[in-house]
Amino acid sequence: MSKILTTREVADMLPGVQTWQVRRLFELGVFKDPGRFAGKRAIPSDMLPAIIDELRRRGWLKEKEVENVQ
Repeated sequence: MSKILTTREVADMLPGVQTWQVRRLFELGVFKDPGRFAGKRAIPSDMLPAIIDELRRRGWLKEKEVENVQ
């Protein structure tokens, strides 16, 4: 079972990434909304690689800024 993260927790794990950037990926439909718990997105940690790839594709995360995030 994967760990559940909020948009803030995902952003805090990634240097230079803001919460709004992670949130925007879901708002624009890039990723299906994972559901909510207590009003916050419940993002499974196994989505991290796809989120990181999309942030890089958009230029919001530099290639070498992330290593061993999980």
